[in-house]
Amino acid sequence: MKKWLALLVLVPLLTACPKQGASELRVYNWSDYMPEEVIKGFEEREKVKVVLDTYDDPEAMISKLEAGGDTEYDLVIVSDYLIGQLARKGTILELDKSKIPNLANLGPEFANPAFDPESKHSVVYQWGTTGLVYREDLVKGPVDSWAVLFDPAKSVGSFLLLTEMREQMGAALRYLGESVNTTDPAVLERVKGLLIDAKRRSQGFAGGTDAVQQVLGGNAAVAVAYSGDAFRAMEENEKVKYVIPAEGGTRWTDSLAVLSKSPNAELAYKFINYLLEPEVAAQVSNGIGYGTPVPAALPMIEAKDNPVIYPPAEVQQKLEFLADLGPDLDAFNAVWAEVKAR
Repeated sequence: MKKWLALLVLVPLLTACPKQGASELRVYNWSDYMPEEVIKGFEEREKVKVVLDTYDDPEAMISKLEAGGDTEYDLVIVSDYLIGQLARKGTILELDKSKIPNLANLGPEFANPAFDPESKHSVVYQWGTTGLVYREDLVKGPVDSWAVLFDPAKSVGSFLLLTEMREQMGAALRYLGESVNTTDPAVLERVKGLLIDAKRRSQGFAGGTDAVQQVLGGNAAVAVAYSGDAFRAMEENEKVKYVIPAEGGTRWTDSLAVLSKSPNAELAYKFINYLLEPEVAAQVSNGIGYGTPVPAALPMIEAKDNPVIYPPAEVQQKLEFLADLGPDLDAFNAVWAEVKAR
Protein backbone atom coordinates (compact mmCIF):
# COMPACT_ATOMS: atom_id res chain seq x y z
CA MET A 1 0.00 0.00 0.00
CA LYS A 2 1.53 3.45 -0.56
CA LYS A 3 2.88 6.50 -1.84
CA TRP A 4 4.39 9.87 -2.56
CA LEU A 5 5.12 11.71 -5.77
CA ALA A 6 4.98 15.35 -6.73
CA LEU A 7 4.29 14.81 -10.40
CA LEU A 8 0.92 13.11 -10.34
CA VAL A 9 -2.31 13.94 -12.06
CA LEU A 10 -5.12 13.73 -9.52
CA VAL A 11 -8.74 13.65 -10.61
CA PRO A 12 -11.55 14.30 -8.09
CA LEU A 13 -13.50 11.22 -7.09
CA LEU A 14 -16.53 10.61 -9.21
CA THR A 15 -19.94 10.83 -7.61
CA ALA A 16 -21.88 9.20 -10.41
CA CYS A 17 -21.16 6.66 -13.09
CA PRO A 18 -20.35 8.67 -16.22
CA LYS A 19 -20.69 7.57 -19.79
CA GLN A 20 -17.43 5.95 -20.80
CA GLY A 21 -16.20 5.35 -24.32
CA ALA A 22 -13.84 2.76 -25.71
CA SER A 23 -11.06 5.36 -25.69
CA GLU A 24 -11.12 5.95 -21.93
CA LEU A 25 -9.55 3.89 -19.14
CA ARG A 26 -10.59 4.52 -15.54
CA VAL A 27 -8.16 3.47 -12.84
CA TYR A 28 -8.73 3.41 -9.06
CA ASN A 29 -5.38 3.54 -7.29
CA TRP A 30 -3.60 4.44 -4.07
CA SER A 31 -2.75 8.13 -3.79
CA ASP A 32 0.50 9.25 -5.42
CA TYR A 33 1.27 5.83 -6.83
CA MET A 34 1.72 6.17 -10.57
CA PRO A 35 4.13 8.51 -12.38
CA GLU A 36 2.65 11.01 -14.80
CA GLU A 37 5.03 10.00 -17.59
CA VAL A 38 3.84 6.40 -17.38
CA ILE A 39 0.23 7.46 -17.81
CA LYS A 40 1.09 9.81 -20.65
CA GLY A 41 3.12 7.12 -22.40
CA PHE A 42 0.10 4.81 -22.49
CA GLU A 43 -2.24 7.60 -23.61
CA GLU A 44 0.05 8.50 -26.49
CA ARG A 45 0.62 4.90 -27.57
CA GLU A 46 -3.03 3.84 -27.49
CA LYS A 47 -4.58 7.24 -28.34
CA VAL A 48 -6.77 7.04 -25.25
CA LYS A 49 -7.47 8.99 -22.07
CA VAL A 50 -6.58 7.61 -18.63
CA VAL A 51 -8.70 8.91 -15.75
CA LEU A 52 -7.13 8.27 -12.36
CA ASP A 53 -9.05 8.37 -9.08
CA THR A 54 -7.29 7.72 -5.78
CA TYR A 55 -7.80 6.51 -2.22
CA ASP A 56 -5.77 6.33 1.00
CA ASP A 57 -7.85 3.93 3.06
CA PRO A 58 -8.51 0.41 1.68
CA GLU A 59 -11.65 0.02 3.78
CA ALA A 60 -13.08 3.16 2.17
CA MET A 61 -12.05 1.84 -1.25
CA ILE A 62 -13.92 -1.43 -0.68
CA SER A 63 -16.98 0.48 0.50
CA LYS A 64 -16.96 2.65 -2.61
CA LEU A 65 -16.72 -0.36 -4.91
CA GLU A 66 -19.55 -2.10 -3.07
CA ALA A 67 -21.70 1.03 -3.32
CA GLY A 68 -21.60 0.95 -7.12
CA GLY A 69 -18.10 2.18 -7.82
CA ASP A 70 -17.27 -1.17 -9.41
CA THR A 71 -19.19 -0.02 -12.49
CA GLU A 72 -17.20 3.23 -12.74
CA TYR A 73 -13.71 1.77 -13.03
CA ASP A 74 -11.90 -0.69 -15.26
CA LEU A 75 -8.85 -1.35 -13.14
CA VAL A 76 -8.14 -1.26 -9.42
CA ILE A 77 -4.77 -1.44 -7.63
CA VAL A 78 -5.14 -3.03 -4.20
CA SER A 79 -3.21 -4.64 -1.36
CA ASP A 80 -2.32 -8.31 -1.67
CA TYR A 81 -4.49 -9.51 1.22
CA LEU A 82 -7.63 -8.03 -0.37
CA ILE A 83 -7.41 -9.94 -3.66
CA GLY A 84 -9.05 -13.08 -2.26
CA GLN A 85 -11.87 -11.08 -0.71
CA LEU A 86 -12.59 -9.24 -3.97
CA ALA A 87 -12.41 -12.47 -5.97
CA ARG A 88 -14.84 -14.30 -3.66
CA LYS A 89 -17.32 -11.46 -3.96
CA GLY A 90 -17.03 -11.47 -7.73
CA THR A 91 -15.80 -7.89 -7.79
CA ILE A 92 -12.77 -8.69 -9.95
CA LEU A 93 -12.39 -10.91 -13.00
CA GLU A 94 -10.51 -14.15 -13.37
CA LEU A 95 -7.85 -12.93 -15.77
CA ASP A 96 -7.63 -13.98 -19.41
CA LYS A 97 -3.85 -14.40 -19.48
CA SER A 98 -3.75 -14.66 -23.26
CA LYS A 99 -4.33 -10.90 -23.20
CA ILE A 100 -1.30 -10.27 -20.96
CA PRO A 101 1.70 -11.82 -22.76
CA ASN A 102 4.10 -9.77 -20.65
CA LEU A 103 3.16 -11.85 -17.60
CA ALA A 104 6.27 -13.78 -18.63
CA ASN A 105 8.31 -10.80 -17.39
CA LEU A 106 7.27 -11.30 -13.74
CA GLY A 107 9.84 -12.73 -11.37
CA PRO A 108 8.99 -16.26 -10.11
CA GLU A 109 8.05 -15.13 -6.60
CA PHE A 110 5.56 -12.66 -8.07
CA ALA A 111 4.16 -14.90 -10.80
CA ASN A 112 2.75 -17.35 -8.25
CA PRO A 113 2.06 -15.34 -5.08
CA ALA A 114 0.58 -17.06 -2.04
CA PHE A 115 -2.34 -14.62 -1.88
CA ASP A 116 -3.32 -15.37 -5.50
CA PRO A 117 -1.80 -18.65 -6.75
CA GLU A 118 -0.77 -18.52 -10.43
CA SER A 119 -1.91 -14.89 -10.57
CA LYS A 120 -5.45 -16.05 -11.27
CA HIS A 121 -7.13 -12.75 -10.46
CA SER A 122 -4.32 -10.20 -10.19
CA VAL A 123 -0.90 -9.06 -11.38
CA VAL A 124 1.69 -7.68 -8.98
CA TYR A 125 2.35 -3.99 -9.60
CA GLN A 126 4.88 -3.00 -6.91
CA TRP A 127 6.20 -4.24 -3.59
CA GLY A 128 7.62 -2.67 -0.47
CA THR A 129 7.85 -2.79 3.30
CA THR A 130 6.18 -1.10 6.25
CA GLY A 131 8.25 0.30 9.08
CA LEU A 132 8.94 3.55 10.91
CA VAL A 133 9.92 6.89 9.39
CA TYR A 134 11.38 9.54 11.68
CA ARG A 135 13.26 12.82 11.86
CA GLU A 136 16.54 12.12 13.62
CA ASP A 137 16.73 15.74 14.80
CA LEU A 138 13.33 15.50 16.51
CA VAL A 139 13.46 12.14 18.29
CA LYS A 140 14.72 11.83 21.87
CA GLY A 141 16.16 8.34 21.64
CA PRO A 142 16.75 5.36 19.36
CA VAL A 143 14.05 4.37 16.87
CA ASP A 144 14.62 0.64 16.48
CA SER A 145 11.49 -0.96 17.92
CA TRP A 146 7.71 -0.75 17.68
CA ALA A 147 8.02 0.12 21.39
CA VAL A 148 8.32 3.80 20.42
CA LEU A 149 4.58 3.57 19.73
CA PHE A 150 3.40 1.02 22.26
CA ASP A 151 5.55 1.53 25.38
CA PRO A 152 5.16 4.99 26.93
CA ALA A 153 8.50 4.58 28.69
CA LYS A 154 10.23 4.23 25.32
CA SER A 155 8.47 7.04 23.49
CA VAL A 156 10.88 9.24 21.55
CA GLY A 157 8.50 12.01 20.54
CA SER A 158 5.19 12.78 18.86
CA PHE A 159 3.95 10.09 16.50
CA LEU A 160 1.27 9.19 13.98
CA LEU A 161 -0.50 5.87 13.51
CA LEU A 162 -1.44 4.47 10.10
CA THR A 163 -5.02 4.45 8.81
CA GLU A 164 -4.62 1.01 7.20
CA MET A 165 -6.06 -1.54 9.62
CA ARG A 166 -4.02 -4.63 8.75
CA GLU A 167 -0.72 -2.78 8.71
CA GLN A 168 -1.28 -0.93 11.99
CA MET A 169 -2.62 -4.00 13.77
CA GLY A 170 0.26 -5.96 12.27
CA ALA A 171 2.73 -3.57 13.89
CA ALA A 172 1.12 -4.19 17.29
CA LEU A 173 1.17 -7.95 16.70
CA ARG A 174 4.87 -7.91 15.84
CA TYR A 175 5.57 -5.85 18.97
CA LEU A 176 3.90 -8.65 20.95
CA GLY A 177 6.05 -11.25 19.19
CA GLU A 178 3.13 -12.59 17.18
CA SER A 179 2.54 -13.15 13.48
CA VAL A 180 0.82 -10.30 11.64
CA ASN A 181 -1.81 -12.89 10.69
CA THR A 182 -2.62 -14.09 14.21
CA THR A 183 -6.36 -14.45 14.88
CA ASP A 184 -6.17 -15.70 18.48
CA PRO A 185 -8.91 -13.78 20.37
CA ALA A 186 -6.75 -13.31 23.48
CA VAL A 187 -3.91 -11.85 21.42
CA LEU A 188 -6.24 -9.56 19.51
CA GLU A 189 -7.64 -8.32 22.80
CA ARG A 190 -4.11 -7.31 23.83
CA VAL A 191 -3.66 -5.61 20.45
CA LYS A 192 -6.83 -3.62 21.05
CA GLY A 193 -5.52 -2.38 24.38
CA LEU A 194 -2.17 -1.40 22.87
CA LEU A 195 -3.79 0.51 20.02
CA ILE A 196 -6.31 2.34 22.20
CA ASP A 197 -3.50 3.49 24.47
CA ALA A 198 -1.25 4.42 21.53
CA LYS A 199 -4.08 6.35 19.90
CA ARG A 200 -4.61 8.32 23.10
CA ARG A 201 -0.94 9.33 23.19
CA SER A 202 -0.53 9.90 19.46
CA GLN A 203 -1.37 12.72 17.07
CA GLY A 204 -3.97 10.46 15.52
CA PHE A 205 -4.17 8.44 12.31
CA ALA A 206 -2.89 9.38 8.87
CA GLY A 207 -2.66 7.83 5.43
CA GLY A 208 0.78 6.72 4.28
CA THR A 209 1.44 9.79 2.14
CA ASP A 210 0.23 12.28 4.72
CA ALA A 211 2.09 10.58 7.58
CA VAL A 212 5.43 10.92 5.85
CA GLN A 213 4.71 14.49 4.86
CA GLN A 214 3.94 15.31 8.49
CA VAL A 215 7.30 13.89 9.55
CA LEU A 216 9.11 15.60 6.69
CA GLY A 217 7.56 18.92 7.73
CA GLY A 218 8.46 18.43 11.39
CA ASN A 219 4.88 18.18 12.62
CA ALA A 220 5.53 14.67 13.97
CA ALA A 221 8.75 12.98 15.00
CA VAL A 222 7.78 9.41 14.05
CA ALA A 223 5.16 7.69 11.91
CA VAL A 224 4.28 4.24 10.65
CA ALA A 225 5.16 4.43 6.97
CA TYR A 226 5.68 2.66 3.68
CA SER A 227 9.19 2.32 2.33
CA GLY A 228 8.71 4.24 -0.92
CA ASP A 229 7.15 7.23 0.82
CA ALA A 230 10.06 7.28 3.24
CA PHE A 231 12.61 6.94 0.44
CA ARG A 232 11.28 10.02 -1.35
CA ALA A 233 11.20 12.03 1.87
CA MET A 234 14.80 11.01 2.60
CA GLU A 235 15.78 12.46 -0.77
CA GLU A 236 14.30 15.79 0.31
CA ASN A 237 15.75 15.91 3.82
CA GLU A 238 18.76 13.93 5.01
CA LYS A 239 17.43 14.05 8.57
CA VAL A 240 14.54 11.77 7.58
CA LYS A 241 15.31 8.09 8.25
CA TYR A 242 13.46 4.79 7.78
CA VAL A 243 13.85 1.58 9.74
CA ILE A 244 12.32 -1.86 9.97
CA PRO A 245 11.90 -2.38 13.74
CA ALA A 246 13.84 -5.16 15.44
CA GLU A 247 10.64 -7.19 15.90
CA GLY A 248 10.08 -7.19 12.14
CA GLY A 249 7.33 -5.83 9.93
CA THR A 250 5.46 -6.53 6.74
CA ARG A 251 6.53 -6.99 3.17
CA TRP A 252 3.60 -6.31 0.92
CA THR A 253 2.63 -6.21 -2.71
CA ASP A 254 0.04 -4.14 -4.49
CA SER A 255 -1.65 -5.76 -7.44
CA LEU A 256 -3.60 -4.83 -10.54
CA ALA A 257 -7.05 -6.35 -10.99
CA VAL A 258 -9.74 -5.91 -13.64
CA LEU A 259 -13.19 -5.16 -12.27
CA SER A 260 -15.92 -7.60 -13.27
CA LYS A 261 -18.23 -4.77 -14.33
CA SER A 262 -15.48 -2.86 -16.10
CA PRO A 263 -16.84 -0.69 -18.93
CA ASN A 264 -13.58 -1.22 -20.84
CA ALA A 265 -11.86 -4.44 -19.78
CA GLU A 266 -9.94 -4.78 -23.05
CA LEU A 267 -8.16 -1.50 -22.43
CA ALA A 268 -7.46 -2.56 -18.83
CA TYR A 269 -5.69 -5.67 -20.12
CA LYS A 270 -3.59 -3.52 -22.46
CA PHE A 271 -2.61 -1.25 -19.57
CA ILE A 272 -1.54 -4.18 -17.39
CA ASN A 273 0.53 -5.56 -20.25
CA TYR A 274 2.10 -2.12 -20.77
CA LEU A 275 3.09 -1.83 -17.09
CA LEU A 276 4.93 -5.17 -17.34
CA GLU A 277 7.27 -3.95 -20.07
CA PRO A 278 10.75 -3.68 -18.46
CA GLU A 279 11.26 -0.06 -19.53
CA VAL A 280 7.86 0.98 -18.19
CA ALA A 281 8.31 -1.04 -14.98
CA ALA A 282 11.59 0.82 -14.43
CA GLN A 283 9.84 4.16 -15.00
CA VAL A 284 7.27 3.26 -12.35
CA SER A 285 9.83 2.26 -9.74
CA ASN A 286 12.09 5.23 -10.47
CA GLY A 287 9.09 7.53 -10.13
CA ILE A 288 7.59 6.29 -6.90
CA GLY A 289 10.42 4.51 -5.09
CA TYR A 290 9.05 1.00 -4.65
CA GLY A 291 10.31 -2.42 -5.66
CA THR A 292 9.62 -3.81 -9.11
CA PRO A 293 8.31 -7.35 -9.74
CA VAL A 294 10.00 -7.32 -13.18
CA PRO A 295 13.63 -8.52 -12.91
CA ALA A 296 14.55 -7.23 -16.38
CA ALA A 297 13.76 -3.70 -15.16
CA LEU A 298 16.36 -3.76 -12.38
CA PRO A 299 19.37 -2.62 -14.47
CA MET A 300 17.39 0.54 -15.33
CA ILE A 301 16.35 1.32 -11.73
CA GLU A 302 18.33 4.05 -10.00
CA ALA A 303 17.76 2.81 -6.44
CA LYS A 304 18.36 -0.90 -7.09
CA ASP A 305 21.14 -0.94 -4.46
CA ASN A 306 19.28 1.12 -1.87
CA PRO A 307 18.44 -1.01 1.21
CA VAL A 308 15.31 1.04 1.94
CA ILE A 309 13.78 -0.18 -1.33
CA TYR A 310 15.53 -3.55 -1.66
CA PRO A 311 16.35 -4.61 1.93
CA PRO A 312 19.15 -7.11 2.55
CA ALA A 313 18.40 -10.77 3.21
CA GLU A 314 18.79 -10.48 6.99
CA VAL A 315 16.08 -7.79 7.08
CA GLN A 316 13.77 -9.66 4.70
CA GLN A 317 13.90 -12.65 7.05
CA LYS A 318 12.07 -10.51 9.63
CA LEU A 319 9.26 -9.59 7.24
CA GLU A 320 5.87 -11.24 6.74
CA PHE A 321 3.21 -10.99 4.07
CA LEU A 322 -0.32 -10.14 5.20
CA ALA A 323 -2.51 -13.16 4.51
CA ASP A 324 -6.08 -13.24 3.25
CA LEU A 325 -7.90 -14.08 6.50
CA GLY A 326 -11.25 -14.96 4.95
CA PRO A 327 -14.02 -14.95 7.58
CA ASP A 328 -11.43 -14.44 10.34
CA LEU A 329 -11.11 -10.86 9.11
CA ASP A 330 -14.25 -10.09 11.09
CA ALA A 331 -12.25 -10.38 14.31
CA PHE A 332 -9.80 -7.72 13.05
CA ASN A 333 -12.67 -5.49 11.93
CA ALA A 334 -14.26 -5.68 15.37
CA VAL A 335 -11.03 -4.69 17.12
CA TRP A 336 -10.39 -1.87 14.67
CA ALA A 337 -13.90 -0.50 14.98
CA GLU A 338 -13.53 -0.29 18.75
CA VAL A 339 -10.10 1.35 18.49
CA LYS A 340 -11.39 4.00 16.09
CA ALA A 341 -14.41 4.65 18.30
CA ARG A 342 -12.43 5.21 21.49
